[in-house]
Amino acid sequence: MNEPLRPMDSAKYQELLAKYLNGDCSDEERALIDEWYASLDTEVELPATADEKKQLLARNWQNLSHRALKPKPVKSLRFRPYWAAAAVLAVLLGLGWYFQIWKTGDLPASQPVVSDAQPPFVERSNTGRKPERVILTDGSVVTLEPGSKIRYPAAFAAQNREVTLTGEAFFEVQKNPNKPFLVYSHDLITKVLGTSFRIKANAANRNITVSVRTGRVSVYSPALTTAAKPKSDPETIGVVLTPNQQVTYLNEEHRLVKTLVEKPAMLIQKAEIPSFTFQNAPISVLMTALEKTYGVDVVYDEEVMSKCFITTSLEQEDLYDKLNIVCKLLGASYKVIDAQIVISGPGCP
Repeated sequence: MNEPLRPMDSAKYQELLAKYLNGDCSDEERALIDEWYASLDTEVELPATADEKKQLLARNWQNLSHRALKPKPVKSLRFRPYWAAAAVLAVLLGLGWYFQIWKTGDLPASQPVVSDAQPPFVERSNTGRKPERVILTDGSVVTLEPGSKIRYPAAFAAQNREVTLTGEAFFEVQKNPNKPFLVYSHDLITKVLGTSFRIKANAANRNITVSVRTGRVSVYSPALTTAAKPKSDPETIGVVLTPNQQVTYLNEEHRLVKTLVEKPAMLIQKAEIPSFTFQNAPISVLMTALEKTYGVDVVYDEEVMSKCFITTSLEQEDLYDKLNIVCKLLGASYKVIDAQIVISGPGCP
């Protein structure tokens, strides 16, 4: 019994098909081609441009491989017209091209995962001077900044919702726990179930910043998998962001840096905001108010600062101004480390 051709043997495919078209195939070689052709249960269309071809093959390689290896009854090509064999040849030439770019590292790691059906894609570019709202088919809203571009399927797949972003945009994603929303931007993948967040990609250095306003997002990159962990799930070595947190992917260093957003917002309803006017109050009261209002973790030595009391009013200041004033009163300082506020000081006599 003939052994099925493997997807990696693209050169052999092309050689056999060339012989087939010239009428030089042996019966055994013809049977091998028949077997491979019969395994393709759906017709594959290759787009016209090289860029579109590159993205299509990146998304469909596993699916095409599975179809090519799927055991099915052999169908004869003996009486099929030559255009059928030519179509197969076009597919295989595309596969040979795919392996070439895969070896040279030109294939972007952040392309969407395989989907069985390839729906038509919609591409929107903001060529104006003001942000432009784009409403997706699931009701999610993307506010596209000038000079930015988004690409998404006209109808989302059953398993997930995938879009590709070039530039900067603010996303307001409709909640759907059974259908994750994934944004691909250069080498970075942002995965959410329903939230609002901003992605900003720097075209010059390929650094990407993701900042969260509401909900939680998972941010990761396949480029972060190392030789020591070639089979690692990229998401497990990424970061999870909550409101007022952001992460920057440093492309040249291949690492994620997590911090707070530039202007942390109050995350609770106005009626629930605690008073920031203190009269000889323990420092612990202020720290608790900061954590509740801005959703941040404040780390300090409670024992060292147990004798510290504060009298001040911080009703109008933003988070960083509040911290600067408090640290000045206490003779302390603060740093933002891994999206946490770390306060250090000598304490109070």
